[in-house]
Amino acid sequence: MLIYEAQHYDLMTNYETTDLNFPSHLHRCFELVFVVEGEMEVIISQRCFHLKTGQFLLILPYEIHSFITNSQSRAKICIFSPDFVPTFQRMIEKSSLDNPVFNLSLEAKTLISRVLFSVNSNLLEQKASLYLLVSELMRQTSLIKVQKEPELLHSILTYIQEHFTESISLNSMAETFGYSYNYLSKYFNAHVKTSFVDFLNETRINYACYLLSTTEKNITEIAYLCGYENIRSFNRNFVKIKLSTPKEYRENQTSLYFEL
Repeated sequence: MLIYEAQHYDLMTNYETTDLNFPSHLHRCFELVFVVEGEMEVIISQRCFHLKTGQFLLILPYEIHSFITNSQSRAKICIFSPDFVPTFQRMIEKSSLDNPVFNLSLEAKTLISRVLFSVNSNLLEQKASLYLLVSELMRQTSLIKVQKEPELLHSILTYIQEHFTESISLNSMAETFGYSYNYLSKYFNAHVKTSFVDFLNETRINYACYLLSTTEKNITEIAYLCGYENIRSFNRNFVKIKLSTPKEYRENQTSLYFEL
């Protein structure tokens, strides 16, 4: 089973892991891994990379990856949106990293650890640190063009991310990809372990959370921007997924953007 983590859509999240083992998954964001102690294997698009204490690894958006710890590992992980590094995102389109494993100088490691693995840093510090990070990375590796077309599931998930704010359906997607509705429905359910409708709603509501946190747009406007045709449907799905109303969610959020 391939897991699509729709919650990794925006902003930045970081956490620590111990003896990390996680099956194949993908998401829209970059994922930075830093091994604090021990060793782990990271499999990216069927290529296996061995990470040791003190090493970093960067996973690009939509790359299928998994983690294996054979003995012991302690790692810090930072997941961040491509919107934080738009220049780098344009550089790596239709490419992958020849070697995503890299090291940092002591000064860079100190700064990045303080900013990227902390909840107290501000947006400007985060963006500056990320560009320093990818600059150091690109001195140690190169880009390779991706020759093969992505597998069907990857194409479907990417298509949804690019069009979920529009009026899309499984029928329209079946026509786009040249498959029957029944085949695509069974394929999607088998690989994602949820229905197309539930997946689409979760993607839209995650985007709504982003807009509620980072803009002053009113809730009705946000509902339409997320692809909903009426506010009632938007509110119903928001409460179902987030267990709060859009208004309650906004009131509980502190926007990084408005603090600067």
